[in-house]
Amino acid sequence: MSLSEIRSKEIEYCSGNIVYFVENYGHIEDRTKPGVIVPFSLWKEQKDALLDMQSHKWSIVLKARQLGISWLVLHYASHLMLCRSGRSVIGLSKSETEAKELIRRMVLILSNMRALIREKNDRIGWDGLWFESTALTVTIHHPGKSDSKMQCFASSENAARSFTADLLLFDEWAFQEFDRSIWAAALPVVNNPLAGQIIGVSTIKRGSLFEELYTTDDNGFYKIFIPWYADPNRDKKWYDDTLRLLGKATMWAEYPESVEQALDVPGGRFFEEVSDLSISSNEKLKQNTVCYVAMDYGLDKLACYWILRDAFGNSQIIHEEYESNLIISAASDRILRTTEELMEREIIRNVEQYLAPPDLWNRSQETGKSRAIIFAENGLNLTKVNNDIKAGCLAIKENTAHIDGEKGRLTILNNCAPNLLNSLKKIQKDEKKPEIYAKDPHELTHSVDALRYYCIYWTHGGKTKTDKKRRKWRPDQWEDYRNANSKDKEYLRKIWGEPE
Repeated sequence: MSLSEIRSKEIEYCSGNIVYFVENYGHIEDRTKPGVIVPFSLWKEQKDALLDMQSHKWSIVLKARQLGISWLVLHYASHLMLCRSGRSVIGLSKSETEAKELIRRMVLILSNMRALIREKNDRIGWDGLWFESTALTVTIHHPGKSDSKMQCFASSENAARSFTADLLLFDEWAFQEFDRSIWAAALPVVNNPLAGQIIGVSTIKRGSLFEELYTTDDNGFYKIFIPWYADPNRDKKWYDDTLRLLGKATMWAEYPESVEQALDVPGGRFFEEVSDLSISSNEKLKQNTVCYVAMDYGLDKLACYWILRDAFGNSQIIHEEYESNLIISAASDRILRTTEELMEREIIRNVEQYLAPPDLWNRSQETGKSRAIIFAENGLNLTKVNNDIKAGCLAIKENTAHIDGEKGRLTILNNCAPNLLNSLKKIQKDEKKPEIYAKDPHELTHSVDALRYYCIYWTHGGKTKTDKKRRKWRPDQWEDYRNANSKDKEYLRKIWGEPE
């Protein structure tokens, strides 16, 4: 058999044995000896991750730092391009510097596989595969067949939008700017029912798209976690010494030993006191209660909560509505129908107040009406709340504070508010104003804002007798009345009654 035939047989064998390929032909730079190239001897966790990536269409890897996972993913990509012709790989990095670094490493990997492939200027007497590179591309030429190519891009809103690929790599995904825009643009690149792989790798950053995708069940991603101790050279002494240098917050973020530890980074979460154990309850409030409804409304999201309060300052969320693209008439109908259903089931007697943020009282230049008036025209009379964010955040914390093993004053009945619970556990401190929660990602704020309106505004608990129908107008009702035209004033008197 000729050398060319032996080489072809070896590549064919490597094609079906990726661990063999990496351990026999892979190389990395030794971190302890910069510039020294050593064979890639896989640890158990690296080997398991490699096989998991090969077995799943979409993989997302949460890892501790400095475990050689970027090298592992690049070897996975080199295996695809070397063993198959006509393959396309796209890598996305935080910046152009990191994108160029991925290409540099890929060139290093291929340059040390001289038994299988040669560089463009190293082909004397060579008739096999060869490659060439630029700062942001590597192309593998398969003689007589289509080329395989890797291209790397810096993070931008439209990165890789106009390309197609067999493999899409996200490096340090949680730290990429425009991560959500990139995901929307990049997904179609590989979203082929019969082909196309995604591998996303990162340490944790709470509130990022990476964290959201990793913690969301049944979204198509196979979740891989690689802890700090995957490196057999790291022992307890190393961990303790590093912990003293970095502190718990940084240590858990950079070198977690479990998924739970990585996702519970101290100093990052705003509501550290909130957990499933502290806020979820299977027991209803037993004392006489009244019901408030608190909502945050926008066309992007209606987040609305029915909350019982007893005479002792305890509150319980009993229902959640969380929906996008509802116009005001549809949102009003949804809220009123839900109230009717809860009353028919005798879960509540009535609703004391429908609490809403003050921006709903801003009048439209086109119609002269506020959204609050349009809600009223659709049968839903709102009460304007205080929008002091700092005070509202403190009010939520007061309600969710608890002693270990006990519940806080605010509970969620029978897991009926999954979006709120998810947001409370994930939302981060504002980097510049740590006394309030961050507004980004915005998706996490809708539910928390609605809860804030309740916590800052409630006026009384349960009573032994129901209140008589109110006839005295509130200041916000008078404000709407003064800003209304004659027809709207007549309508407001009709639905609110004549004022005292």
